[in-house]
Amino acid sequence: MGGKVILGLLVFILLLVVAYFTMGYLVYTRLANVRGSCDMHLANRPDHFTNLTDWPVSDFSPFFMPTYAEVRFPSRQPELQISGWYVEADPNQPVIIVVDGLGGCKYAQAALVPAGILWHNGFNVLIIDLRNTGDSDFDNGYSSIGNKEYEDVLGAWDWLVQAKGFAPDRIGILGNSLGAAAVLFAFQHEPRIAAIALNSPFASLPQIIREEMQNNGYPSLFAPAAIWMAKVVSGEDLLEHNPVEALLSAGDRPVWVVHSRGDTRIAIHHSYDLQAAAQQAGINATFWFVDEIDHVRAPGVYPEEFAARLGDFFRTYLNVPE
Repeated sequence: MGGKVILGLLVFILLLVVAYFTMGYLVYTRLANVRGSCDMHLANRPDHFTNLTDWPVSDFSPFFMPTYAEVRFPSRQPELQISGWYVEADPNQPVIIVVDGLGGCKYAQAALVPAGILWHNGFNVLIIDLRNTGDSDFDNGYSSIGNKEYEDVLGAWDWLVQAKGFAPDRIGILGNSLGAAAVLFAFQHEPRIAAIALNSPFASLPQIIREEMQNNGYPSLFAPAAIWMAKVVSGEDLLEHNPVEALLSAGDRPVWVVHSRGDTRIAIHHSYDLQAAAQQAGINATFWFVDEIDHVRAPGVYPEEFAARLGDFFRTYLNVPE
């Protein structure tokens, strides 16, 4: 009798374990899948794009960029080709790489609006699709939360240096959300990157995974299972990098951050944590906190102030000719 009870208990525990990791598989494959995630934006182009989501902006025409070139170049994971739009203002001026967030791409207004602001302020811009999105190559269709995408950012940086002849001290990078994480990790891996800007970044990968699950109606207790299933399904280590450690690798290189206290996707505490770490370590980091708007929308809602603040930052820290 006792043996049957023990056997039944073992079977029950096994079923619980199988159910737990099955739920982790479902969470990972649903939340990290970025296949087709940017399709709704594919009608957009730098010279004409519209408000396809819920941004409180009625007219995007001030941000249009009338001429642009489609470009492709290898990621630093060289078997992958990355797609971008290069929009030239003046080849003698600095250039800014613009990187959108989870499931975003170069077609999304979240990338095109800040790119247009920078271009209209005299900067050249390169707007890119990270792997698995837009017109860039697919590796597995899943986001790695910046842990591999940073190599795509570095591929864009390499292309500007090698193909377009920009000196490293004339290249800046702007990243949105998950794109901000990819930019931070690129910054950590490439000490020649001169200056970066982050719109609505996160400070902790374990925490943002739990919060993203909660935002999508999944209990956060399944987070460890989802993280483990990422390794099983696609070989992704979702905790490979640490955004705070990446920030602290800046040394004396400058970092600029904007975040809204009303952000419902990546809570403001993430930037508060980055700010505290930067202050404690003496990092050259500038933080601009805004109110009442949602995720990554500051460029569209406050275009003049965004242009002034970010333009001044890049003009101060990039090699701008007299």
